[in-house]
Formats: sequence, structure tokens, C-alpha cells
Amino acid sequence: MGEKSTAFEQACQLSFDEEHWQKINYSTSCYERNYAKSLAHYRNIELEKQRAYKYRNRSILNLEKLLVDFETHFTDNGGTVLWARHADDALQMIDDIIAKSGARFVARSNSSVLDEIGLNNHLKKKSIDLVETNIGRFILNVGRMAPYHPMFTTINLSKEEINGVLTEHFKLKSSSTSRQMVNFIRYQLSQQIADCNVSITGANFLIADTGGVVITENEGNILNATNTSKINIVVAGIAKVITSAEDLSVLLPLLSMHAQGQRMATINSITYGPSLMQGDENMIVILLDNGRTRVLVDEKQRQIMSCIHCEACASVCPVYKNIGGYAYNSPYMGPLGIIMTPLKEGTKKYQHLASACSLCRRCTEICPVGIPLDNLILENRHIIANEQVGDPKAEALFKTMIRHCKSRKRLDCPLWLKKIEVKRFFPKSGSEPLPQFAPKSFSQMWKDGEVI
Repeated sequence: MGEKSTAFEQACQLSFDEEHWQKINYSTSCYERNYAKSLAHYRNIELEKQRAYKYRNRSILNLEKLLVDFETHFTDNGGTVLWARHADDALQMIDDIIAKSGARFVARSNSSVLDEIGLNNHLKKKSIDLVETNIGRFILNVGRMAPYHPMFTTINLSKEEINGVLTEHFKLKSSSTSRQMVNFIRYQLSQQIADCNVSITGANFLIADTGGVVITENEGNILNATNTSKINIVVAGIAKVITSAEDLSVLLPLLSMHAQGQRMATINSITYGPSLMQGDENMIVILLDNGRTRVLVDEKQRQIMSCIHCEACASVCPVYKNIGGYAYNSPYMGPLGIIMTPLKEGTKKYQHLASACSLCRRCTEICPVGIPLDNLILENRHIIANEQVGDPKAEALFKTMIRHCKSRKRLDCPLWLKKIEVKRFFPKSGSEPLPQFAPKSFSQMWKDGEVI
């Protein structure tokens, strides 16, 4: 309740923070301009989305077979596949691998699945130094902050704020330009990555018929880390698997365009197992369930598992632009977080996320694989409403609300009477703030000429 209350209070505060609006809207408007330029290179984008939907839907429907095929081929290539039922299982596997290697420095990529299992906090407790290979996440790690957006991790920070973070921890001039800061971070990363014997990454896709691991990036630091380290650990959700490399001809360009607004990412790599030529002596893929099979059981909601995690839905979401990323209290933000988090973690704890949507349908329109996100959010609301059926307190509250909303007289009742009515249903609020009523009703404000 406390976490939800904090997120709620933060969302209310940020909704009226003009500086916050300017930062988020500036970054997202840049993304939308780049996206529009890349979109012009498609003759028929809807046809391409239909193809992507077909490929991803086929993979989800044949998931069990494809996962076994991937394990077979990846093992034949000399790699190791481990199956993690829960996040704790994955962390324990990572602990065992790091302990055997004796590594004190570990490099990691920018990946939502690594945030999902809580990798950073876990390694910190184990006194293992973590090197962030992503420039944005390097800044956040130095400033001890969490990502604000899955792709544009420092979207909430201005150039001056980033400069302040770096000058506080390094001997960097306060007047440094953006290019100077980027070059400085690249130098720091190159030095730190060289000391890492273990690298931990996510995966954009897993190729079933050849046992390949696909990683796409723009900075080249992930590839540098995996080539330098002796052990490469890949943590991937079970829904990442695709049928063959042929699917990538459609999926990779769509992913690049919708993630960064570019025609194609700078670096796209496929690794089929450990390679002595590259430097890694051992490569382990951890296939993570962590609630995904529970989502797959639901015939309607399983469509969300086709997501390729481009995060375009968050970049265009008007709610996200107002309340920011921290208010979701989840590694998955925006419309994806609204759907995925309650399904995986339980609707009781995260039922409030279903309300963080205006049903404008922008997320559905931009989704590269044609997931009807607005319908899935409505389905989540339906699930939550059904769970509340049979709760006497909830039913009495809704009946009272309906009765009041149908009567102008009750809506215009005195403020003290409204407070008494609320206390009937919330006698002990705990850490949850009680609803606050405006001093005047709408009709009174209308009569006084305060609204037009």
C-alpha cells in the first residue's frame, strides 16, 4: 500500500510540473519526428505489421516446441541452456556462475528483463561491482537513479542535470558539451569493460531452428563486453523465441524504427554459442518464465506476449508523458506495463495501473506487431471488476457512487456530509490517502461563474 501511495502522490505531483512536461515532450517529439522520417521508407506499413503479427503469433502458438528446438540447437553449438521458473531461480543461477568464475566485475546491458529480476540490487548485496554498458544507464548508475523510460533511460534529465551528475563523481568540467560527456563516458566504459570476466545481457530474439541469440544496439558496448568477457550470460523471457532467422527481415527493421525512430539499428549481432575467436569461453542462456506461462493460459491476454519490446507505446502515451516512468512502480512502463505487470504479479497489488489509460488508442495504432493494446487494457479492467464481485464493501461503495451520480441533489450535498459518507467505507485509511473533495460542487461553481 505504501509503494502504491508513493507512486500515486508522485503521479499527482508530476501532472502539474511544467518542467517535467517540457523534458518528456521534447524527447518524445524528437522520437516521433524520427519515426515519421523512417516511416516514409515503407510503402505499406500496415502490411508489414500484419507480417510481424503473423510471425510472432505463430511463435507464441508453437512456443513449447520452439523452445525445445532452441535448446537442442544451442546446446549442439556448445552453449548451455538453463530454465528459471521464477526471478529468484534466475538470480541463484547467476550467483552460481559468478561464484565459480571468481569474477568481481560484471557488465550488463540495458534490458527490461534484467530489471524485472532485480539484478542490480542483487549484485550490490553480493558486493559485486556492476558496469553498465549503456551510456544512459551509466549516468543513472553513477547518480544512483532508476531508468525513467525503457529505451530513453535519462529522458527525465536535462543536459545540465546530467553534467551535474558526472561532475560530482568525476573530474569533468561543468561547461562540458554533450559530445564531450559522451566521449568521456565511452572512455570510462572501455576501461571498465576490460576488467569484466562476466557479461550479462538480455536478448531481442532467440532463433529456434539454429540456436541463435539476437542482440541489437547502437553504441557497440554490449558487443564489446560479450567479446571481452570469458563468460556470457543471456537472460531471456520464454516468449522471445522466433521460428527462424527469416523472421528477422521483418522484425528487426520494425523494432529499430519503433524503438529509436531509425531505419535500422547500428549493430545487429547473432551469436550461436561460445566462440574462442571472440573471447567468451562459455555462454549460458537462462530462459525465464516468471509468470509468463500464467499469461499464456489466458486466450485473450496472451496476445501481449507477442510484444517485441520496442516501447513505442510508452513514447506516444499521453498518460506516460504526464506521470512519468516511476509512477508505474514496475520495470515495464506505459501501456505494456499496464497490461503485463498485473497479469504477471497479480491484479490485487497492481490493479491501479488499469486506470492509467485514457483509451486514446495511440498505443494500438503504433504497435509494430498489431497488438490491440487498448482492448487488453479493457480486459484487465474487466478482470479486476470481476474479482471485486462478492466483496460486500466494494459492492456497497459502487452502489452508493451510482446513487449519488444519478442525483444532482446528492452531488450538491454539503462537504461535511460527503466526508461522513467516505468514512463509512474507509474508516481506517492507513497509508492510503482518503479522497479529497473540492470545497464547491460543479453546479455551485457554474452558478458563481467560475467555470465556462
